[in-house]
Amino acid sequence: MGNTQGKELSPQMRERVLKLFAKFDVDGSKSIEKTETIKYWKSNFAKLNTEELFKSVDTDNSGTISEEEWLNFWTSVLRSGHTEEEISDELESIETGSSWCKFENLEKKG
Repeated sequence: MGNTQGKELSPQMRERVLKLFAKFDVDGSKSIEKTETIKYWKSNFAKLNTEELFKSVDTDNSGTISEEEWLNFWTSVLRSGHTEEEISDELESIETGSSWCKFENLEKKG
């Protein structure tokens, strides 16, 4: 795997990650609330997906996910050894309404 410390998302991947953020952030507040993610997933295990998403991404436990937290999460996925192709596959899965994937052994920020 090599040194993954300094890895950053490519500009294209960053844009894709932010586009998915915007799909959740329907009110355009630049933060995601649990009510927004529950609406996004509708009845497809919406509450469970929401709880797992917030456990993984809401690092300050504020009850909302900021753009910065969202970007930091996907950067930590990359730095933990996942490829942008794997991230892209996961983003596509989420975009089509599939369940949230819990990534293991991510480096913690903050």
